[in-house]
Amino acid sequence: MSELIQNSRPREKINPKELEWAELLDTALTLPGALGATYSRFRQYSLGNQVALFMQGATGPVAPYKKWTELGRQVRKGSKAMAVQVPLIYKEANKDGVLENQVKGFKWVNSVFELADTDGDELPPYEPPEWSRERAMGTLGIQQVAFESMNGNVQGMSRGSEVAINPVAAYPFKTLIHELGHCVLKHTTPEGLEEYQSHRGVMEFQAEGTAYLAMNELNALDQMDAPESRSYIQGWLRGDKPDDKVIRQVFTATDLILKAGRLVEKGEQ
Repeated sequence: MSELIQNSRPREKINPKELEWAELLDTALTLPGALGATYSRFRQYSLGNQVALFMQGATGPVAPYKKWTELGRQVRKGSKAMAVQVPLIYKEANKDGVLENQVKGFKWVNSVFELADTDGDELPPYEPPEWSRERAMGTLGIQQVAFESMNGNVQGMSRGSEVAINPVAAYPFKTLIHELGHCVLKHTTPEGLEEYQSHRGVMEFQAEGTAYLAMNELNALDQMDAPESRSYIQGWLRGDKPDDKVIRQVFTATDLILKAGRLVEKGEQ
């Protein structure tokens, strides 16, 4: 057990479940991670192109035809491509005579389609046994709303008591738990959003830590990329060690989310 978890509270005062979660968090904080493609599947467009796409009516994830095909989606016949500016690149010799790429301007190209212009197999939302997202969100007073962002690499969003999950998120169920974590931890309140600006790394650790524990507890590890989750946590913390209060808040949020969605078993009142 790492010094971080070992010193968070005397061992004899930690109940078995908390001790198990402490060990899991220790793993997330210390075991090497591996950043996958979840946050880099889509091209990130410049601010100018984002404004141009918005003016053309885009509100959801956008990508070229080829990218949608790679993701198993087909651009609907008759859909009109949106225009983006692309650089005009030429080869030019530098002072040493070596050819280098040089940008000589930009041109508008109709090459981008919105998610709403595509069709694909829609899989039913994942539901782990004996846990219901509808029950959890109802108990917690959280509502899921439409996802509105042109950046397909953004997996989910949360504000106030609302969460939005990217329709093409790589791991939608894990993302849901992550965003529920933000809400339960009160990161999405006006005060929390203000604090987020200066403590973003800790808050992202808490939300992802909550998801990491909950996914293990719900036996839903096939619905996430554990090494990528560890890389996400370690990347946001940048070597900092979360203190006891921060860790216990993760435990509390995880417990609330799990209990909120548990289905009542027979014989229980």
